[in-house]
Formats: sequence, C-alpha cells, structure tokens
Amino acid sequence: MKKCFTINPSRTAEDFESYRPLLAEGVYRAIEIFYPYHFEPKKQAAYTENVKNLKRDFPAVEIVLHLPHGPANDLGNFEKATAVMKVMKDGVDYGASLGATKLTLHLGYMFPGATRAEALSHCEEVLSELAEYARKRDMYLMIENMPGPSELGYAPGEIKTLIERVGAANLKFILDTGHAHLSEYDIGEYIDILAPYLYHTHFSDNDGSGDRHGRLGSGTIDFYGVLKKLRKIGYNELYCLEIIFETAADLYRNAADLDKYDI
Repeated sequence: MKKCFTINPSRTAEDFESYRPLLAEGVYRAIEIFYPYHFEPKKQAAYTENVKNLKRDFPAVEIVLHLPHGPANDLGNFEKATAVMKVMKDGVDYGASLGATKLTLHLGYMFPGATRAEALSHCEEVLSELAEYARKRDMYLMIENMPGPSELGYAPGEIKTLIERVGAANLKFILDTGHAHLSEYDIGEYIDILAPYLYHTHFSDNDGSGDRHGRLGSGTIDFYGVLKKLRKIGYNELYCLEIIFETAADLYRNAADLDKYDI
C-alpha cells in the first residue's frame, strides 16, 4: 500500500526535516503539497525550497499538488471563471516545476440562478481547458468528490458524466472518504461507479456531522469495507492520509492506523 501525507504551506523547515525519516524508511512514498499563492512571497519561497530539497534527496517520492480551492477559487462561478482559471493554471505550472504528476481539483459551487445542467455544461468547458493545459505538462487532473449538494462534483454519477463528456485521457477521479461520508451516497457507490477513473484517494474519518479530517477510527466510516472495495477493483495508486496532524510522530501513528484495516 503506497501511503501519502499532506504538507501545507504553513509547515516550517524544522517540520520538513522531521519528515525525512518517514520517507527514508518507506513509511510514506508520496507527499501532497499545495500551491502557496496566497502566502506572502518569503513564505512561498521557503515552502517551495523545502519541497525541492525533499524531492532532491528522495527522488523516488511521488508529488501530488492540491490546486487552490474554496469560494475564492470557484470554477463554477460564471463571472469569475476566467480569473480563477488563471490561478489554476499558475498552480499547474507551480506543480510542474516541482515534479508533481497529479493535480487534485475542487470544481466549486452552484452559481446562483443556474440550473444543474447549466452548471455542469459550464464545468465541462472549464475541465476541457484545464485538462488540456495539464496534459501538455504530462500531468493528470483529478476531480474530487464534494460533501454537499450545493457543490459541483457531488454525486458519483455527475462526476462520471463530466469525465466522459470531456473525454480527456488525463482527467481522473480522486475519492475523498470524509466528503463521501457526509453526502447522501455510500462510499462504495463512488468506488463502483467511478472505478475506471479512480487515480488517487484522501483518507480521513468523521462521524457524519462535519469534515473533521480525523484519525482513522475516530469516526464512523467503515474502512475495512472501503479497503475491501478498493482491493476488489484492483486499485494500486496512493492512499493519501488527509488527516490533521502536528508532528512526525502523528504521521507514524496514522500510517499504522491505516495498516490495521488492510486485512
């Protein structure tokens, strides 16, 4: 099982140093980083340098980039889409400069007054453009399932339809267990319906009341069942632990937690 953990731009050089044994020992084989566009230049430069140093010293470590998300980066907003697209493309370029091969994407939200069909038609155009931009850099773009019906990329069938309408070979799906558990759909539905396109995962737990990014076993998600489903479809990509943590010791613990369910 190839494990991954997230490193947000607020992490210090000392934090990065503490992650080295995890990579050297093979506990984790990948990291998911973020485009730090919203940080002041000095902080951006420090984060970028820390990621570069890890990649230099551990060249086999896979890098995934999480593109900007949230209301300020809403690709579903008809009026802001051009400006948001620029931020996304800048993020793609940032990831490419660090050797990232996979890009995690939140589509955004329903635009006020738009029908679902209109919103999805708009998303199709956006995804076609962004997927082509990523393709030219040998990168995969992955749509993440979202927890609420006011968000785009909510239903598994909706994500499948978008991927198939765009028809880009590098447009894939990332399963977020925490988001799926908050939706009206079973996690297994996302896996079954989107199995041909599943290219990455975010693992965290919650009790159905909010996206807590909790430790596995701290909520009510059936991870035995999730892993059984993933084995059944032959999933062999990354298992990224998108869990809130403080120290490298927490990362060792989180990896051990995941192994408990792999039976």
